[in-house]
Amino acid sequence: MAGSDDDLEVLRAAALLDPEENEYWQVVGDFHERADRSAFEAACVVARSGDMRERMIGLSVLGQLGWGAGRPFSEETLPIVIEACADGRSGVVRSAISALSHLADPRSLAAVLGQEGHHDEDVRQSVAFTLPSVAGEPACPEAVAALIRLSGDRSDFVRDWATFGLRLESAGDDERIRRALLDRVDDPDPDTAGEALLGLARRGDRRILAALGAALEGRDPVDNLIEAASELAAPELLPVLRRLKQRETSGDDAQTWGLDEAIIACSTAAHGSAGPDPTAR
Repeated sequence: MAGSDDDLEVLRAAALLDPEENEYWQVVGDFHERADRSAFEAACVVARSGDMRERMIGLSVLGQLGWGAGRPFSEETLPIVIEACADGRSGVVRSAISALSHLADPRSLAAVLGQEGHHDEDVRQSVAFTLPSVAGEPACPEAVAALIRLSGDRSDFVRDWATFGLRLESAGDDERIRRALLDRVDDPDPDTAGEALLGLARRGDRRILAALGAALEGRDPVDNLIEAASELAAPELLPVLRRLKQRETSGDDAQTWGLDEAIIACSTAAHGSAGPDPTAR
């Protein structure tokens, strides 16, 4: 497995670029569009290189190579990327786990879980981001338990992505998940708190009423808070939503539309019959 000299030269040259630059990702994106064996073999060569930068770009290519053509090399790719998760260098591990998020194969779950406690917060963030993609449908208990632990991570970014994973429908709806989301409702990171509120709103959990109302009173509530109000459809939120509507002067059509939808949902619930609270204990 050698790959064409031209393809290898392109990837090795790109590996020397700054990954923060568009030129780097333009090369990666160009390879993603291809589905020929030459491109695959060249990516495999650099993905197995001893040079960290080459290995990282190779893994980034393999994660989405041939995505528009049904990923013809996915079976051959998976063991290469899984093996890279055992690399001792954080950048390589992060690239490997990110590639696994795109491959979305439950057979990689053990490799992803194995990096849950990595010392590098960027690796843990990649784990939190990737777990929903490899956890199966519905998510397996091991993946859910890892997301719950990561939702209490010391890093804002890790907590945010783990809480996002928990609020997804595929994470299920048991009291363990609800409790983990409730623990994040007052998170100091507003993005994490917003994900928790939306996740509980989608589960119809009225225990968030006070916290959601307070968050909506904030100066610039983000879209997921307004979406949470719409999902919860609680008449008690009408006053704060109407106040928010009155002060909405930004001209943001999307947010204005979302506010209108939330007000309609809460108003409809106010005029409907009140059913039992499924979260009452």
